[in-house]
Parts: sequence; C-alpha cells; structure tokens
Amino acid sequence: MNRYFSTLLLSLITALSGFISPSAAQDVRQNMDSLLSAFRSIQPYIVDQERFSEPDNREKVSELLQELRKNFHQLDRIPSRYKDLPGFSENVSLVTDLLDDSARRLSEGKVSYAWWRLRKLPSDCFTCHATYKVSSHYSNNDVVDSSLDALNQGRFLLATRQFSAAQKKFLEVLKDPEYRFNYDEALRSLLLIQTRISRNPREGAELFKGISATSELPEENKREVESWISELTSWGQEKTSTQSKPLVVAERLIISGTTETPDVSQNDVALLRGTAILHDQIDSGSLKSSQKSRALYLLGYAYLRLPLFFAEDWSELYLERCISEFPGSSDAKASYRAYRDHIIDDYSGTAGISIPSDIKLHLESLRRKAYGEQGLNNFVKSSAGSIDPES
Repeated sequence: MNRYFSTLLLSLITALSGFISPSAAQDVRQNMDSLLSAFRSIQPYIVDQERFSEPDNREKVSELLQELRKNFHQLDRIPSRYKDLPGFSENVSLVTDLLDDSARRLSEGKVSYAWWRLRKLPSDCFTCHATYKVSSHYSNNDVVDSSLDALNQGRFLLATRQFSAAQKKFLEVLKDPEYRFNYDEALRSLLLIQTRISRNPREGAELFKGISATSELPEENKREVESWISELTSWGQEKTSTQSKPLVVAERLIISGTTETPDVSQNDVALLRGTAILHDQIDSGSLKSSQKSRALYLLGYAYLRLPLFFAEDWSELYLERCISEFPGSSDAKASYRAYRDHIIDDYSGTAGISIPSDIKLHLESLRRKAYGEQGLNNFVKSSAGSIDPES
C-alpha cells in the first residue's frame, strides 16, 4: 500500500495557541518552541540519507528524534474539538508511530530503515494542513532551514502552513530542469494550494496558464496542467446559488470528478473541491447523523481516487470511521465494499489469496460492524483463501 504522500505533524501544535487556557499557555508555548526547534534542526538529515547515516551524526539525530517524540506525545493538551474530527486522532497516531519507529530502528542500528521512515515526515504534515483549519503564527525562518534546496524548502513550508512561500518555491522548481522528475509533485502541491487553501479558481487558472507558458514541462505534465486549467476555468464561470445545499453540491462534484470515459480522465479539481466542502461541513458540527454518514463515505470514496495528492491510507480512515460510527447504515455497507475492494486491489497480483491474516481479520471485523453477524457466510474462514467479492 505504498503511495507517495502520507499524513500530519505541526497542525496539532500550531492549533493550540488559540484554544488553550491562559494558565497552560506558557507550558504549551515552550513545548511548541521546542518542537519547532527540533523540527527545523532535523531537516538537513531528512533530505540527505548520507548525512543521516554518518556515524558522527548518530547521536545528534537521535537527540532530535527524541525531542520530537517527547513534544509530539503531549497530546493531552490538544482541544477536544480537533480530537473529535474524523481522521485527526488516527493521523496523530500514524505520525507518532512514525517517529517512535524511526527512533527505535536507529537505536537498533537499522539506519537505512530509520531514514526511510523519517523522510516521509514533511509530506505527512501537509495532508492535515490541507484538511483542517488551524492557524500558524511562525515565520519561514522559524521552521524551515534556508540552506535546503528549493524542492525541500517547498515541502517543509507546506508542512508548516507557509503556503504563499511554498508556492514560490514550487514555481522555482518548475523552472529548473534538474527537478524534472519532481515536476509532478510540485504541480500537485500547487493544485492543492489553489483548490483546498486559496479556493480562487480564476487565480488558479492564471497560475497554471503561466506555468504552461513559461516552464518546459514533459508532455504528460503539460496535458495534466491543461486539464486543470480547463477545470479551474469552468469552476470560475459557475454561478453560485444560495439555495444549493453544500452536501448536495459536494456529492455532485465527487460524482462528476470520478466519471471517466475512454477519452476523458477524472476531474481532479472537482474531487478536491468536493472534499473541501465535505470537510467544512463536518468541521461545522451541524450535520445530522444521516448527513455525516454520507459525508464520511463520500470522503473515503473520493480519496480512493486521489492517492497521489494525500496521505497513505487517508481513504481508509474515512471509510472505517463511517463503518464504526454508523454500523448497519447503507453508507456503512457502501464504505465496507469500497474498503474491501481497495484491499483486494492492493493485493490484485495474488487474486486476494495472499492477504495477510491480520488484515483479513480486520476486514471481518469491519464487515460485522457494517452488516451485522448475518451476511458473514463463507467470509474469511481461515488465514488462507480468497475474499468473496460478493456483498
């Protein structure tokens, strides 16, 4: 299930300043400053495996990892408003596990694996920052090492909500042939900023028109940019209606975004817009149960189509949340089917027969929640055997 983007980090810490009690403010601020210092100091080691692996740097890297772990484990001060958001606590755990695992493997002398795990940290942050509305009060110099190259500065700027500065760095990347194999990452990052952060389709269209005109993009990237320009332009020409219900609009966007023909690929802009609306609605806390279950299912369904934009397992988080919160509902059953098919697809080379036993047991648990005890006939009878593709 390896994919390019992953999951979270400083959104929790930067979110705290506006929600903690005055009596706790000083202690939390100290934790924030300590985490930011370690986060900035470890960046040169994350981007350079050789530097990370040098024996002379082992003690320094270990100290920085321990400092990150210590501060990141201070989750009791995170406001319950954030803990209750779908996917938030799960992603906290994912990043905590990443830091713990990297530190443990480094102490065991498994340096290459420790670095492989840790290198995902900056992209792990951005997924949440493009999802949850948190504030940041730090300058670029506070959190990003200026000695890094443009691409890595862009990554860490995204990780710390410095979106305007990140955009400038990714535009630099697109003008440098040395980064040719990273153009797709830079372009997707820019599209995320335009659709999930700025949400200004006209400015977004103009941005990508400028990129198309001034950057020597590979043919596949150029085609993708042209489709985004078209999608952003259409968005900018839409007439807004105060009568439109946000959930209806979001579902319409996701359906249209996933509709493909032999000559038309999926509409990334529509999918990103739809997911942004759904997150806004869930964050508002005003959804009825039937509406929230639908929103969770649609988010999981949409993120299945956006693996290169967001975190590894991001879609699974929302599908599982729908099943857990609304067992027996039609949305829970649809979420289970989507989840199951996703897992089978990940093991498609074996027709489902080599799915690990622990994953099969987890699938069985999800099916029990979604459907109840009935309907489990012939499902995962042992650790060997294929999964019945029928619902």
